[in-house]
Amino acid sequence: MPKENAEFLDYIDGIKRKEQEKEEWERTLQWKKEWRETTYAGMLIALVERTGTAKFFEAIASSLEGGEDRASFYAIKIIYRVGMITSCIMFVFILGFLFKMLFGDEIVIEQEVVLVEEITRSQYEAELREKKERGEVVDETIPIVKKQSKARQRRGKRD
Repeated sequence: MPKENAEFLDYIDGIKRKEQEKEEWERTLQWKKEWRETTYAGMLIALVERTGTAKFFEAIASSLEGGEDRASFYAIKIIYRVGMITSCIMFVFILGFLFKMLFGDEIVIEQEVVLVEEITRSQYEAELREKKERGEVVDETIPIVKKQSKARQRRGKRD
């Protein structure tokens, strides 16, 4: 009878252990899914897996001696991931280089500065007389000056 109890207890322990392993596996899968959705590296790995090339590289890694339990398998897997991330970064640089060739090195924003000088009519006429005396071509039309409001004139006097 004690032998049967021991076997039964071993059976129960085996079931509990399998349930714990299943729960750990589900937590690992959940963490991996979250990692792939929230990090750039995870998104790149998911992209590679969607293209189907991941299985090819995993087959190469598992063909190494010892399969998934050996350090060489994990080293190849890490090199594969780093290589994919590096290739994606290089793709971005190449794309940037192409845009640079198409659109130029930099965007230049030019600003025009307009200086407004207020002069009186007598000063304007004096300048025209000086230009005539020097022999320069003078435009005889007098610009139309809009009358400013009294509030604007007062502000102008304070400045």
